[in-house]
Amino acid sequence: MPIRCLLWDFGNTLCRETFIWSSGPEWEAVYRAFDGGWAHGWNVGAMDSEEFARRASEHIALPPEQILAHMHERSRHIEFFEFTWAFFQRRHRPQAVVTVNPDLWSEVIVPLHGFDETADALVTSWEERTVDKGVLCSIALERLSLDCEPSEALLIDDKPANLDAWAERSGAGYLYVSDEAFERDVSKGIDHLARV
Repeated sequence: MPIRCLLWDFGNTLCRETFIWSSGPEWEAVYRAFDGGWAHGWNVGAMDSEEFARRASEHIALPPEQILAHMHERSRHIEFFEFTWAFFQRRHRPQAVVTVNPDLWSEVIVPLHGFDETADALVTSWEERTVDKGVLCSIALERLSLDCEPSEALLIDDKPANLDAWAERSGAGYLYVSDEAFERDVSKGIDHLARV
């Protein structure tokens, strides 16, 4: 079945996920602590970025204000995957970004990098209060207003579990492995990206 729209993951699909934390071992320690689950609330909108910075200050010897400033500054210097980012910006199909991210993504990263201009819909976990990619993709498909089936909406994501969640709703998926692999695979056409 032809793919009528693209649903893009953000971290480790359009860019390197650890861009905020990859500026030294002390920041990597914050990321490890964050990834351990204590900041789940940040991703589902139960805490805002200011509260996250206060919590992060328990793991790194910096005041919350400096942590928040660091996150804002690093958001300016995202390492996008060259081919994939260029492909995304060319808007080959109607497209949405479907991401597990906090308010910082919507309030800082979106305007800095023009996501509101390159995507037809932006669906984030913090706004929808869930990290379930199946639910988030369903919301994105509704907002795109294309009157198409989930099987015609391709989720491009680096996490198999996210693809499985969308597949449970009959959605199409492509496992993103690297910029080079995506360039090779998409050269055969977007319709050929969907996994069976």
